Amino acid sequence: MKRYLVLILLLAFQAVSAQTLTLRDCIRYSESGNASLKSSELDVLSARAQRTEARLEYLPKVSVTAFGYKALHPLLEITLKDVLGNSDAANDLNNSLSAVARENGITPSFSTFKWGYGVAASLMQPVYAGGRIRAGNRLADLGEEAAVLKDSMLRRSIRDSVACKYWRIVALQQKRQTLSETSAFLDSLSKDLSSARSAGLATEPQQLQLALKQNELAAGIRRLEGGMALLKMDLFDWIGYPYRYIDLGSITLADSLGRLPSPSEVLQDFPDLSLSEEQRLLGLQVEARQQEKKMAVGALLPQVAVGAGYGYSALMAPKDGTFNGLVFATVQIPLTDIPKAVYRARRYEYQVQKAAADRDYLLTRLRLQERMLYQEVETAWDELCLSEKSLSLAEDTLDRLRIRYRAGEVSSADFLQTQLAVTSAKEALTDKQIAYRLAVNAYRSRLGFINE
Repeated sequence: MKRYLVLILLLAFQAVSAQTLTLRDCIRYSESGNASLKSSELDVLSARAQRTEARLEYLPKVSVTAFGYKALHPLLEITLKDVLGNSDAANDLNNSLSAVARENGITPSFSTFKWGYGVAASLMQPVYAGGRIRAGNRLADLGEEAAVLKDSMLRRSIRDSVACKYWRIVALQQKRQTLSETSAFLDSLSKDLSSARSAGLATEPQQLQLALKQNELAAGIRRLEGGMALLKMDLFDWIGYPYRYIDLGSITLADSLGRLPSPSEVLQDFPDLSLSEEQRLLGLQVEARQQEKKMAVGALLPQVAVGAGYGYSALMAPKDGTFNGLVFATVQIPLTDIPKAVYRARRYEYQVQKAAADRDYLLTRLRLQERMLYQEVETAWDELCLSEKSLSLAEDTLDRLRIRYRAGEVSSADFLQTQLAVTSAKEALTDKQIAYRLAVNAYRSRLGFINE
């Protein structure tokens, strides 16, 4: 009784510890634990901060300035000689007045600007900057959109990689089930041969041949399980899923291949490449070069701004400071920078033309790649259909031989060979199904569809 209780507890523990993962689960883990996605998210946040920074260029610039100074000697000093001149009569008068001033305790000279201080607040509002502020804001918008597109493309690429790894493991799981069914068949056939040998209807070489096939099949199952464990480790490391090597056998991928759409159905869902993220990103590169050219041209145009300032200063007589304010307007024309700005604008024009040429070329390559991917879908579908026909033919042959084997008209070797042919056909069909699904995923991913 205790032995049965322990067995029940072990089975219950295995049932609780068993884990199943769907493709959606794996994609969710990859989106939260992938380092490349974290870096991409920071790029998007950086682009949004840059866009906000560009918006602030429309606002007036407010600043507060404080200053002070102290000179070794007064910056301004006026004596009687400066007022009267340097003639002989002026010198005589200067000497007389200076003597009288000194006798009465009066300094015969005036000096100021030896030390002082001031503080002022100013506001500057750009009125016209040659369109550079508007172009800079548009460039920031393009940068944000490009960052979002790159993030979306990276997520799509990671989802495709996860799907590819996932379906390869599903294929091995399905092959493992096929091999288990074949192993059960060989065990049943071994029992039949043992009974037939006891009755003198089978020979020892026939049973030996069957035993060798059983050992070969068991070795193949072990190799398959080892390869499946490695693929699971690769998938779990990629998506950041926690696991222990000893628990890999209890983690099962739950999704099955299901119904596969035909190439015509795939083509009807996605007729062209007009909305692909790659095409939009190429267009953004051209537009970004155009905005850079506008900013270069804007440097040739006059810059107009208005402003106002108000502050307190004590420059001549520090003890008698005053408050004062002013309004002003500035017009700046970069005369000496015009030749350099002309060549800068010409350089950006060449870059615009280059970006447009690159866009047209890469769009042609993308359309060619789209057609190649769809051709791979059609080829994989044809191979899948042939594998289904091969499996159907092998199963029909096996059904007929099973009846004849039970009637004693067919040898066990022929029956075994046919069963192994059915097993091989099932494995080939699984490979073709996975290959077709991956081809469809690659085609849909190229058109911007989310594969889950």
